[in-house]
Amino acid sequence: MYLICGVHGVGKTVFAKKMCQKMSFVYYSASELIKKMVKCQICDYKKVQQISSNQELLLEALSEINDIKYLLDGHLCLINAQNKIERISYGTFQAMNIESIYIVVDTPKKIQHRLKNRDNQIWNLGFIALFQQEEFKYAKYLTKKMNIPLKIIYENREVTECSFLERENIILPIKPVFADKILSGEKKYEYRKKLCQKEIKKIYIYSAAPVKMIIGEVEVVNKISMDKENLWRETQRYAGITKKLYDQYFEYQDYACAYEIGEVKQYRVPVALKSIGIGYAPQSFMYVGELEFC
Repeated sequence: MYLICGVHGVGKTVFAKKMCQKMSFVYYSASELIKKMVKCQICDYKKVQQISSNQELLLEALSEINDIKYLLDGHLCLINAQNKIERISYGTFQAMNIESIYIVVDTPKKIQHRLKNRDNQIWNLGFIALFQQEEFKYAKYLTKKMNIPLKIIYENREVTECSFLERENIILPIKPVFADKILSGEKKYEYRKKLCQKEIKKIYIYSAAPVKMIIGEVEVVNKISMDKENLWRETQRYAGITKKLYDQYFEYQDYACAYEIGEVKQYRVPVALKSIGIGYAPQSFMYVGELEFC
């Protein structure tokens, strides 16, 4: 069995049916199999009321299929009743006889346009991007753990990578007074006791309480780590804080770190974390891919 996955509106069903015709496979839809097992357990507009029990029904339905060659059109992640992105348990996929996983991907803007035309619903671009990134990350995890191939389908052809899925950025919580200084250009260094390990291109600025919103994004020019006195000498012109505050922050450390900030973009409309499927504020930082906002 081949599993074809992807977020809502990405075009996976069209691809799956074309693939079935080409390879003489039988087509099955995960949602349709579940609906046949029990009457309407899927609630309003793509939100799933009981994800775990629905997957048990899916496995029961699959056990009754006698076709040797078939393809299953489904998801790896779903939107739960709290509007959060939730991974379907690994055990569900482990119980399936999956030979290969195909993930269909597209740019968030194209997906948003397709969903509007199809369902007359306007999805948040940031949420679409986060949803697709989570589906892609889980696809990579599953195929590695189960030792099966992963094939990425973009614009109806197989590709080896998609840059809009692979990029690593972070959401960084910053006190509102300093977040505003970064967006105004007064502050070009964001000091930290520890930096993220991965190379990143962008920081999404989460203005902490009382704002509690993503208010903009900045380019990361460099990640710096050095003796704290040397770092101050090199960065003080655009520190955005006083030497006293700097010394207090790094009081018990010999070394200090900073993100050097380049191009700045302030959002016209701030973005709530819950609108992109994140239910909590990151304490230090959170890795994300490329997010797009309306």
